[in-house]
Amino acid sequence: MRQLMLAALAAGTFLSGADTAFAQAAGEEGASNGEIIVTARRRDETLSTVPAAITALSNDDLIQRGVHTDSDLQTVAPGLTIRQTQGNNSLTYSIRGQTADTFSGSPSAVIAYLNEVPLTINGASSFYDLENVQVLKGPQGTLFGRNATGGAVLYNSAKPVNDLKATLRGRIGNYDMHEVEGMVNLPLIDDTLLMRFAFDTVRKDGYIRNLLNNERLGNVKRDSGRMTLTIKPADGITNTTMAQYTKTGGTNTGASYTYSVYGCGDTNNGYALTCGAGLLFGPGLDAAFGVDGLWASYLAAHPDAYAPGLIAYVDEQRRIGPYKTRHPGGASHHGEDWFVTNTTEIELGGGATLRNIFGYSNSKTRSEQPQLGAPFVTILTANAAADQYGNQLKVRSVSEEAQLLGDTMDGKLEYIFGYYMQRQRSDTLWPQTYFDVSPVLAPSYVTNNFRIRNKTDALYGQLSYEVIPDLKLTGGLRYTWERVSIEQLPQATYTFGLPGQHKTFSDPSWEVGLEYKVTPEWFAYLKTRGSFRSGGFNGAAPPVTATATGGGNLFDSEHTQDIEGGVKYSGDLFGRPANFASAVFVQWIQDVQRVEFPDPDGPGGLASIAVTANVPSSRIWGFEAQGAVRPAEWLTLGGSMAYTNAKFTNGNIELFGNPYSYGPVGDTPKFSGTAYAQISVPVGENMGDVSLRGEVYGQSAQYFSNAAASIAPGTRLPGYALVHARLDWTDIAGSNFSAALFAKNLTDKEYFVGGMTLAAALGHNAAAVGEPRTYGLELSFKY
Repeated sequence: MRQLMLAALAAGTFLSGADTAFAQAAGEEGASNGEIIVTARRRDETLSTVPAAITALSNDDLIQRGVHTDSDLQTVAPGLTIRQTQGNNSLTYSIRGQTADTFSGSPSAVIAYLNEVPLTINGASSFYDLENVQVLKGPQGTLFGRNATGGAVLYNSAKPVNDLKATLRGRIGNYDMHEVEGMVNLPLIDDTLLMRFAFDTVRKDGYIRNLLNNERLGNVKRDSGRMTLTIKPADGITNTTMAQYTKTGGTNTGASYTYSVYGCGDTNNGYALTCGAGLLFGPGLDAAFGVDGLWASYLAAHPDAYAPGLIAYVDEQRRIGPYKTRHPGGASHHGEDWFVTNTTEIELGGGATLRNIFGYSNSKTRSEQPQLGAPFVTILTANAAADQYGNQLKVRSVSEEAQLLGDTMDGKLEYIFGYYMQRQRSDTLWPQTYFDVSPVLAPSYVTNNFRIRNKTDALYGQLSYEVIPDLKLTGGLRYTWERVSIEQLPQATYTFGLPGQHKTFSDPSWEVGLEYKVTPEWFAYLKTRGSFRSGGFNGAAPPVTATATGGGNLFDSEHTQDIEGGVKYSGDLFGRPANFASAVFVQWIQDVQRVEFPDPDGPGGLASIAVTANVPSSRIWGFEAQGAVRPAEWLTLGGSMAYTNAKFTNGNIELFGNPYSYGPVGDTPKFSGTAYAQISVPVGENMGDVSLRGEVYGQSAQYFSNAAASIAPGTRLPGYALVHARLDWTDIAGSNFSAALFAKNLTDKEYFVGGMTLAAALGHNAAAVGEPRTYGLELSFKY
């Protein structure tokens, strides 16, 4: 059996397309035999023997690789895409083609957790004083539940330790960037009462200039502080409380690059394209109303408008480039977030532990989002008539999780059983302005204002049994009940006063798998999983308890199943330290939750709304590989790669009586990966350590629409490659001081990181641009 498994491992390595020259150590700088601890199965385990595709990074890894916000994670975790639909403060995770669209009522398919408590706001955050970050790929419904059909991203803040420690780090750079972060760890009572304080503050000018008002889009103003207290009142009892407050400001980059606009009569694969914006904002306005001089009248009233019209502005945008825009509205961003976690662990004896995890969050944001970079008010996130500016979201959540975990039968049987509860309330305000063609046509103002409540309860359990030495069988089951309700709030233009609605969704999630420790260096696994993503209500749709096919605001649950197999290696290659991991997967999804902008009144109207629909089915398959090798004491080579082939196997659906067709799958590049080299430079004894790291991240083209083959052409973003570098000098001359020079996007590559598709609603699409070259100096002190 061992020989057969080794042959399978060799075949898996070949099929993965892995090459040690393109391998990334998952969570360790350099390849060594040191073990990395992860919590993918809600217990501490070594990364090299966890049967799952995981990328894990320590706090030092995050610093060395320049990962300061969520967006940076994409370059270090193969297969993870951080979507910027409306710019730098509107982020959504996508793994293996599973995500949530803009304006969706759908919960995200990739859930982010802080200290095992789900985060409720998907926005840019600061990465400071973290213990580690773990990216889990594939359905996580058994142990992490709550709709994680694509994966989970686990952030773990550093816990207090029984030592007096402190760090202070400062960064300065171009775009007037200055950031300061620090930490103080205090053992108040020896190994009994431990406290840790950490903070981060950052200021940075925007990299996109609005030519209409000279405002900089992408300004960053973020302050965050965290306090963690650990109490050990008796042997075997530990209680840790973390409280964090974050305040954000600045401006949104938005989808500020006008990417494509459709003209009347344009078609794509037999589908007539929406042309409302291109028709009203151009010289064709006269013909549309049968009156001469209307366009001239509009231009006289709007001196900043582009005289050749919106369709012609696509070429003008390409001429001025991605870092200039003519957005006619505001771009301000304001956010506040309180987050509290409390974890209590009690050792019961006999290998059993009782754990309780409590979470509380209270978040609010207000963002004016540029959704087109052209100097025409086709759409604004504002309702001037009601004195409302910016999309507003207020989310309050309380969660409670109780777990019993441990092992028995001399360690042959590992178990975890738990109960999870979450109560979440989300208040949404979307003020909108459509088609300001005054004095020819008065703008249309509308505000959506609604509250959605989620009441989630789940029971789960998972067992791992060592059938024979080194061979384990794992089985897990979770059953979730999610009650979703919606009510229309007073500022809703048309729907306030209509009856509220509610519906309960319930389904199981499961996992069955085999794992085998083939040799001390080689590990293999094969498993299958199933999970679901809860249905819900579309807040902007007519409040009728039916799906959009039946003219209502309901969408159904999404279901998924997958098969994943992988191999891992941690040992030596030709006598030098090396590690390697690869995974092959196929995933099937039914009733895929995707957003569209249909017109309830039929084609040609101006009342398009955002609705989450259930696309019949899709299939995703691919492989991922990562690893590293140290061919010499002074050199480490590594990298990662991912191939993801996502397809709607049945993408046809009817919404409000009109047919729609989906494909290709958006926000999912087929290829992505990173290659790096790190060199240790000799500087003499007692002078510290000097190292130089160079890294290249690349990805192939992707779409920012899920209907590019039908009603949303012109939404394909080209692939790109980015070069990053960092020169470190740690413990300078034997001191506690360190310094570094860093640069990201060293070649100043122009590229796109997502987009806002309003093809069906308005007939135009806009892209979000990535950061240009940034560089700076970092100084730090450790005590």
